[in-house]
Amino acid sequence: MNETQKTGVFWGVAAVVALIATVIAWPSSNDSGGVDEDRIGEQLCVDFKDPLDAASLKIVTFNETQGELKNFEVRKDPDSGLWTIPSKGGYPADAVEQMRDAANALVGLKILDVPTVDPEDHAGMGVVEPKLEDLNPGDEGVGRMVTFKDKSQKVLGSVIVGKEVKGQEGQVYVRIPGQDPVYVVKLDDKPLSTKFQDWIEEDLLQLSSIDVENVVVKDYSASLGIQGVSLVRNYDVVLEKDGATWELDALQEYDKEDPLAPPTPVEIDLTKKLNTQKLNDLTNALDDLKFVDVKRKPEGISANLKADSDFASDREAASQLARQGFIPLPLGPNREIEIMSANGELTATTKDGVQYILRFGNISGITEGDGEDKSSDSEDSAGGVNRFLMVSTMVDESKIPVPELKPIPQTQEELEALERPAPPEGVELPPELNTPETSATEEPTTEEPVAETPKPEMKEAGDGADAKSESVKSESAEAEPEKTATPEEKTEPKETVEEPKEAASQSGDAPAESSAEKPSESGETDASGEGESTTVGEAQEAVADDQANPDDAAVPPADAAEEAPATETKEPELTEEEKLERLAAVQEKITKENQRKLDERKERLEQARIQSKMLNERFADWYYVIPEETYAKLRISRDDLYDTSGDSMMPNPAALPPGLQGLGGPGFGN
Repeated sequence: MNETQKTGVFWGVAAVVALIATVIAWPSSNDSGGVDEDRIGEQLCVDFKDPLDAASLKIVTFNETQGELKNFEVRKDPDSGLWTIPSKGGYPADAVEQMRDAANALVGLKILDVPTVDPEDHAGMGVVEPKLEDLNPGDEGVGRMVTFKDKSQKVLGSVIVGKEVKGQEGQVYVRIPGQDPVYVVKLDDKPLSTKFQDWIEEDLLQLSSIDVENVVVKDYSASLGIQGVSLVRNYDVVLEKDGATWELDALQEYDKEDPLAPPTPVEIDLTKKLNTQKLNDLTNALDDLKFVDVKRKPEGISANLKADSDFASDREAASQLARQGFIPLPLGPNREIEIMSANGELTATTKDGVQYILRFGNISGITEGDGEDKSSDSEDSAGGVNRFLMVSTMVDESKIPVPELKPIPQTQEELEALERPAPPEGVELPPELNTPETSATEEPTTEEPVAETPKPEMKEAGDGADAKSESVKSESAEAEPEKTATPEEKTEPKETVEEPKEAASQSGDAPAESSAEKPSESGETDASGEGESTTVGEAQEAVADDQANPDDAAVPPADAAEEAPATETKEPELTEEEKLERLAAVQEKITKENQRKLDERKERLEQARIQSKMLNERFADWYYVIPEETYAKLRISRDDLYDTSGDSMMPNPAALPPGLQGLGGPGFGN
């Protein structure tokens, strides 16, 4: 074989070897990821088509400093259909919209590029799988693994989210767990949050600051030591709010030596101005009260924060409660276990009658070694120091008082007394006219019997109101000539006061006598021009004066024209049957009105009870963790009650006389 042949054979063998190597290497590439560049434009999670199929979401992250994994999970309960957060003890999640947005982030996600299939590139792209057995503290490039499952726990989609692609906004590296290829996708990962607050209803109390009408601060501290419970009580303060105006209703202080002794009332200094800004900050903090973490309470603590009989013997549960700053003590009437908090209480009552009781515990950092997972996101969002809080509610029925019901007349006399017109505001009747309403069994003292007078005739006498008003004024002026005339009397000529009999006789023209004929017989007249009461015998005097001075009865034509129509509008006398029908109609009307008021109160009470029950069901099982900054706004010391900005010596607007509260300027609350 010559050299040429040898060279040809050599090249032939080399070509065969290269072909074999290529054939061997090609399946290896497919086995590593099962994809190639032909997948560009395809969906990443081919089995995840409907976001509503997702019944759980689990996100696993790696803490490089501590070298440990953090798990955050949201799951839908198959029985109740409610979303919960198992990683937070099963706390209820407000996850319907958040889960939909998170699932939509993966549904329809398309592959834009396949930059590598080499596992050596995973760390640089941040897609290393977070598996604890493969990781050590300080390892970098570990991604965030996101897994969706359906209600049968079948995996719908699972990806490891890595770093952002440089120079490509919104594009990130991702990888399917167990496969080597790295893909580039356009992903909005904001819904894929492990921040606790993103998955809950943050508004803890669900109240409005403008609805708060009463605040009670109980300033005390309690701690559990070797020698037992140490209790220090400082003061209690009750504050009332009407619109934007605050008023100090009560202030009590306790004996430092005997904190269990009844408190002593403190005299309120009305010359001091309340610290309105601090009080408004407090109610605004209630309105905007947000929490950053939760922890489940021990079993045996009810919604009203009272312990059952089994809890009293459970030392571990009591110890856990005390570590959070809530000390169980036998304070009930029958030595039932109640909860005292380490840093006092705050009670806020709304206009709807729902009363919120907030109990402030220890700093949450004290219990960081309890063994439960704590999200680094929640720690960061808290901004440092946090504090435990327990909340409960009850219904304050004093905010929904029993309405004032209108009396139902049982007789004609009671009906007439009920319908008697009230005196004009600011007008004082003479003593003989200013008599209280009487019942049917009471009779006013008269010179002549009243029993013979039918009641309808008294009603008809109202038609001659102008004449009666003149006669009443005359009698009043005759009895009290020295007194200053009322506003109505000031409009009359001076001779009305100086010569009352003459004025009375002038009002007694023929039409007036006709209209006043009935009351003159009975000896009664309705003082409609002056007030609500009737007098007996005075109309007779007026008529007698008219008869004694017939020549003085002339009335100007204008006055006669005004009084003449009175006789034309006189109502006919009602029969006994008509009177009874009218009484029954009034009784029915008042009964319905009273029942409407009672029903309104019943409905408001029921709404308050339902709201309180729903809130207590939400609060019952949990300690809440709030930022220390929020806690500072909810606490108010005794020194903070008053404004010390320089206007403290000005009077409190609430203490000013009526009509002066709204004055502007320093010290007047505006």
